[in-house]
Amino acid sequence: MGVTATYTHTRAGLAGRLGALAVVVAGLVAGSVAMPAAAQDSEPLDYVALGDSYTSGIGATNISISPLYGDPENAQPCFQASPGYVDVLDARDDVQLTANAACAGWTAAMVPLQVQVASAADLLNPETDLVTITAGGNDVKFLDVLQACLFRPLKDCKTAVKTAEAVARTEVLPALTDAYAAIRAKAPSAKIVALGYPHLFSPAFGENPFIADEAAKVFNKGTDTLNKVIEEAAKKSPGTVYVDVTDEFAGHGFGSPDSWFVFNPANPFDGVSFHPTATGYAEGYYPAVIREAGIPALRD
Repeated sequence: MGVTATYTHTRAGLAGRLGALAVVVAGLVAGSVAMPAAAQDSEPLDYVALGDSYTSGIGATNISISPLYGDPENAQPCFQASPGYVDVLDARDDVQLTANAACAGWTAAMVPLQVQVASAADLLNPETDLVTITAGGNDVKFLDVLQACLFRPLKDCKTAVKTAEAVARTEVLPALTDAYAAIRAKAPSAKIVALGYPHLFSPAFGENPFIADEAAKVFNKGTDTLNKVIEEAAKKSPGTVYVDVTDEFAGHGFGSPDSWFVFNPANPFDGVSFHPTATGYAEGYYPAVIREAGIPALRD
């Protein structure tokens, strides 16, 4: 979700981030021309991606840094990487990516800023057919929970997960509902695909030298709680569908001999670790969207 373990957000920096995200989106405008809405079957879906690092593609091979956003004294880069699931979708003939405005480290509460900027650039508009989004992980302090479960006693892991679950229910749920409503207001005809998060760990493969089996199970359970909140917010939001990805990633978590997650043992919190690899995006997130989003135009 975040690109650096120390990536933080402050209220004072939001206005600056909004202004500089406009620079990022302006670059997208200059580099591409939006296709018309899918009024006919032959026309591609007009597609916009929003949210955090799981949509910005962190973990994939080619990391890029969009123009800096934020005030001059607290500038933060907008990290993206490719090929993420957004790029795999965009490679289809029936999809035209208008903009990927997702940035690593962004929260559900900050998504309306992305919506505002994309709308102001006329990239998110009534002609938009499809919006995908991952958000919520940073709101519950994903990295803090990971640190507790990897490096501290099991009781600390359980406490951290319990706290994150409470935040998910009390803060993430309304933040996501507001985020989906903000998208709907600017793109009234779009199908909004709210993607969940995969289980990071595969304890079924035996003891992991970096995390105890019980701690891995506790962390995965916390992910399930967050996913249920994302699903609940989607159900409250007309035109929004929740897409679960845990089945697609089953057997490919950290600890599996065929893991679809990046992990740097020398620096576990380098900001790229614990994000899907390009394979994870292509074989986990992408097919989940195709199979579960309920968009006839995307049927293979």
